[in-house]
Amino acid sequence: MKKVKIGFWLIVVAFLLLIGFQNEGFFLQKHSFDLNLWVREPYHSPDIYNAVLFAGCFLAGLIIAYLSGLFERFKANKACKQLHKTVADQRGELAQLKTEVEAFKNAAKPATVVLADDTAEGTSPSDEPSADAEH
Repeated sequence: MKKVKIGFWLIVVAFLLLIGFQNEGFFLQKHSFDLNLWVREPYHSPDIYNAVLFAGCFLAGLIIAYLSGLFERFKANKACKQLHKTVADQRGELAQLKTEVEAFKNAAKPATVVLADDTAEGTSPSDEPSADAEH
């Protein structure tokens, strides 16, 4: 993928250089611009090459595009931080609930009592007379 990307950019740069060299006369012409705000006398810019004008407009467009995406990236980063905090809080709550469930499971288990003395003498609880039979 890296080689394809490099190849793509090489083709784009070659295409731009081809256009620049074929239109060298146009890009090397100079123009002056006037700015009249009707408040003061009009402003006349010094002569500027068309190539510099194109490069300036291109850079201005890049800066505007970067700044318009910058605010969206700030919003997205804020949302990501908030979601990561929510995930961390929910993981903490999940761990707490798991410990509570384990505690309830341990409390709910019936206590098994082994009467080692009765079985050791050779008498089982069924051999002993019941309390109801004596009355």
